[in-house]
Amino acid sequence: MPAFIKSSCVISPQHTHHAEGFPAEMKEVVANRLSCEEPDYKSLINPLQLRRMPRILKMGLAASQLCINRAGGVSPDGIVVGTGLGCLDNLEKFLLEVLDNNEHVTSVLPFINSTHNAVAAQIAMLLKNHNYNVTYCHRAFSFESALLDALMLLQEKQAHHVLVGGIDECTSDFVHLHSYLGQWKEPLSNFQLLSGKSPGTIAGEGSAFFMISDEVSGGGNDVNIAGIHTFLTSAPADMTDVVRESDLFLEQYGLRKQDMDTVLLGLNGDSRNDGLYHQLMEHYFDSNAQFLYYKHLCGEYYTSSAFALWLASAIMQSRSIPDVVSFNSRSSQSPENLLIYNLHHNTEHSLILLRYGRL
Repeated sequence: MPAFIKSSCVISPQHTHHAEGFPAEMKEVVANRLSCEEPDYKSLINPLQLRRMPRILKMGLAASQLCINRAGGVSPDGIVVGTGLGCLDNLEKFLLEVLDNNEHVTSVLPFINSTHNAVAAQIAMLLKNHNYNVTYCHRAFSFESALLDALMLLQEKQAHHVLVGGIDECTSDFVHLHSYLGQWKEPLSNFQLLSGKSPGTIAGEGSAFFMISDEVSGGGNDVNIAGIHTFLTSAPADMTDVVRESDLFLEQYGLRKQDMDTVLLGLNGDSRNDGLYHQLMEHYFDSNAQFLYYKHLCGEYYTSSAFALWLASAIMQSRSIPDVVSFNSRSSQSPENLLIYNLHHNTEHSLILLRYGRL
């Protein structure tokens, strides 16, 4: 069952929420943490609701509303959201309030807004939508799980339009605690993320939403989400495991590794993980393939693959590849088969296959 991206919107550390295509310029920052460039929420959300609304809900509601607007205002038959951390900032506030007030709570709002399904629930309430509503929290597989659920809804004819999103915010406490694990680099330019051979990466965040439909658009530049595959390996991951899983995944769609003219990789500058990506580029994928990367633009977070899907769909629809995401110099600028491969902490692997046109 084909599933087409009808519209999309991503709020990210780049100026990406203004339009579905690429921004005119990508932002360079010297830091080890990237924060989102946020829209004017007052034009999208009731100002009375904004006053007490946490930041992650603002990003989720704004991105979903813009996505729906770009889809022509279609009402989704289902809302599926993936998040690795949920509303972590509000959870921290709630727990600190309980601790500081001897287990008494002065405000119930931080608790109400601290649950992982708060974003999907608020979107449904805003739209007065009583259809299918699910939130997935599966670490680095959170967005992939949500997207797979959306594809299953379309395949089973339970929905024709599904709003699917991936959202995570980066909090100061999260960055501080994970710094003890050596997860972050010293502040550096995000454009130089892959230049150093040191452990660690840049923290990131984002809110990406897509209207997935079983109906083709009239523009003729449809992007088809052909399939998704996730798998776990022992750490550190071995290339043979990834090759085996990739071959089996592509075979399901009558494809081989040589058919992947464009590959979008989750390179994040961490010397402990990036070696596997380089092995695959050198020894697995076709040497003529166009290799791309994206985490220097959005940072590393659990649902960064949602940003990757937005980037991949924008590339396929525009039939052009921005230089800022190109890892190697190849002439391929009109991808027909694009594979997104993301690796998290050397154990969690995800593959998303996109095909151009009404295949």
